[in-house]
Amino acid sequence: MRTVFTNGHFHTLEHEGDIRASLTIEDAVIVALDEAPSAKDAVVDLNGAHIYPALIDAHLHMMETIALASMGEALCDFVDGTVEPHDLHGVEAKIRAVAEQNHAKEGSLLILTNYVSAAIEEGRLPNRRELDSWASGADVWVLNIDGHSGSCSSSLLEKLDLEGLAPDGIFTGPAHDANLGKFTACLASRITPQALMRGIAHFCNECASFGIGTVCALEGNDDIERDRMGELAAFIAQRLPIDVRLFPQYMDETKLDRVRSKMAASRVGGCMKWEMDGSVGSRTASFFEPYKDGTRAEPYFRAGELEQILQRFAHEGYQMSAHAIGDRAIDQLVDILAALPGRHRIDHFEFPSAHAVESVCAMKPFVTVQPGFTWIDERFLHGYERFLTDQQIANQVPLSTLMHAGVPLCGSSDSPVQSVDPFLQMRGMREFPLADQSLSGYEALRTYTVNGAEMLEEKKGQLREGYEASFFSCDIDLETCAPSALGGLRVTDMWLHGKPYRRLSSNMRALMRLLVTPPHKI
Repeated sequence: MRTVFTNGHFHTLEHEGDIRASLTIEDAVIVALDEAPSAKDAVVDLNGAHIYPALIDAHLHMMETIALASMGEALCDFVDGTVEPHDLHGVEAKIRAVAEQNHAKEGSLLILTNYVSAAIEEGRLPNRRELDSWASGADVWVLNIDGHSGSCSSSLLEKLDLEGLAPDGIFTGPAHDANLGKFTACLASRITPQALMRGIAHFCNECASFGIGTVCALEGNDDIERDRMGELAAFIAQRLPIDVRLFPQYMDETKLDRVRSKMAASRVGGCMKWEMDGSVGSRTASFFEPYKDGTRAEPYFRAGELEQILQRFAHEGYQMSAHAIGDRAIDQLVDILAALPGRHRIDHFEFPSAHAVESVCAMKPFVTVQPGFTWIDERFLHGYERFLTDQQIANQVPLSTLMHAGVPLCGSSDSPVQSVDPFLQMRGMREFPLADQSLSGYEALRTYTVNGAEMLEEKKGQLREGYEASFFSCDIDLETCAPSALGGLRVTDMWLHGKPYRRLSSNMRALMRLLVTPPHKI
C-alpha cells in the first residue's frame, strides 16, 4: 500500500533549499515527490513540520555505549560553564557517594565515565590507592573523556594481570589502547541480561530521538584471545530496529572471519588496533612539534609495518577506516593510502598538516569528523589551550576547504566519548573555532546524510525516488536556523523503512523478542 505524507516541508538535500510539498512511499521505498494522493492511498498529515532524511552517525562504539548506559556513572558534569568536580577532592566525594549508592564492596564493579582530567586542577586521573580507599575496595574502572586514558583500582588491576604495565593504576596512550580488550572483556563478563537490554533500549531510543537511522559501529579488540564482546556486538546489531553497519576493529584474520559473514560489505578498522596515535587529552596524539609542556608522542606504528598491513587489506577489497589525530600520524596514514586501491576512511583528521590537506583534497577519501568535541573543549574543557601551542590549534581540520574541494566529510559522535547528539556536532561545524572554516546549515546536514550514504554506497540520506524511506520530522528549518537553535534539539517523529519508530522497552520480554528477531546483514 502507498502512503502519501502531506502538509510538510520535505528537504530533499539534493540541493540547498530544495523543498517539496509531499512524499509518497511504498514497500519502504520513496516512490514519488510532489504527487497528490489518490483515493486508494493512505495519507499522513504532518502539520507543517520540516522533514529530513534519517541521519547517519559514521563513527561510534555501540557496545561500549550500550554497556556504559546501563552500568556506568558519570563523574564530571558541565555546570554553569565549568566542569564539576574540578579537583581531586571533589572527585573523591563523588566516587564515595557513587560507591555508597551502589553498595560497593570487595568484588563489585564500579564503572565511572566522563572524567575530565584536562579540567581537574591536579591535571591527572586518580591512582589505584586513591580508588581503593574511596570505593571500599570495589573493582573500579575510571574512563577519561579523551577515550585514550583511564585508571583502575588495585583489585581490578590484579584481575586483569596488568600490574606490571601500570603500577599506579593509571593507563594512557599505548598502555591503555593496547589493553582495552581486557577491560571490555571484564565488563562483558559482569553485564546481566537485564542490564544489557536496558542499554540496548537506551541506545536505540536515544538514536531515534535525534533522527539517527543508521550507525557505523566500530567494534572489537585484538588484544584478547577470543573477543566475545565483538561477537556479541555483531549478533545484536543484526537484530536492532536501527540500521547498523559494522566496522570490525581487527587485524587478526581469525577474529575477522567470525563476523565477516554477517556483514553486507567488506569493511574493517576504526579505533583500537587501527589507531595511528592517541588523543590530545592524554598527550598521545602524534605531532611533529612537541606539546606545550615538551611532551613528544610517537605514532603507534612503524611506517613499513603499517604499509604492509594496509596493503594486505586494500588488496583483499576491504574499505579501511583508521584513527589519526596529530599531524605526524595523519601524514603517515595519508602517504600510505595515496598509493593503495580503493576509497578509504580517515577518522578524526583533527590536526592535519598542509601536506595532508593537499593530499586529501586530491585523493578524496571519506573523512570522519566530530567538531562537537572542539565546540565543547573551547567552552568547557580548555584542553587544547592547556596542551597545544597556538600554531597547533590553528591547524585544526579545515572543514570548509575540504568540503569545497569535494572531500566527503562524514559527521559522527564517537559515542560514548560524546553523546550521540548529531545536532551538537552540526553546531560545532557551524560555530567552528576557525571561523572561515565553518559550514552552513545545509553543508552540516550533508555530513550526516548524503556523505555518509556515499561512504556506505547505499540509497539513503536523501529524499528522492528509489531511496530508502527513512526520515524524521522536527519543528525548525535545519538549513537556515541559527546554530544556537540546535542546542537540546530533539526530533518530533521518526520513520524507519517506511514505518513509525516504536520505542524499545527495557524489560526481559523485549530482550526475548530481540533474540528471536530474524537477522539482517550489517
